[in-house]
Amino acid sequence: MTTIALPAQTLTTLYTFSCAQTGCGGPTEGPLVQATNGDLYGTTTGGGANGGGTVFRITPDGAFTTLYNFCSQSGCTDGEQPFGLIQATDGNLYGTTSIGGDSTYVYGGGGTVFRINLSGALTTQILLPLRMR
Repeated sequence: MTTIALPAQTLTTLYTFSCAQTGCGGPTEGPLVQATNGDLYGTTTGGGANGGGTVFRITPDGAFTTLYNFCSQSGCTDGEQPFGLIQATDGNLYGTTSIGGDSTYVYGGGGTVFRINLSGALTTQILLPLRMR
């Protein structure tokens, strides 16, 4: 048997979330996405200014910015509880929320598909839940 020595690994914590940011029961969800600008983007399913979750940006040196607070529109038509992001070839980030949207349907809506640019401007498309027959 041969033993191979590996160089020491160092863990660096870039940022620690507070209960106000995550809702203390709704931690960050989904993986971080490193966008073409080098920054990391992610979501929290709870917390934020309205309790509906957030989209956030964190730079590689640990500078944190909340880009969007969900449930900021009347009736939460922008959605709540976002889960994960992807960056498309147009440079925008896309994701989904699990509730919100068209609140005229059961359980406060079927969620949304949203687009957010790297500066935080959000656009949503409402998803309608399937109706049981």
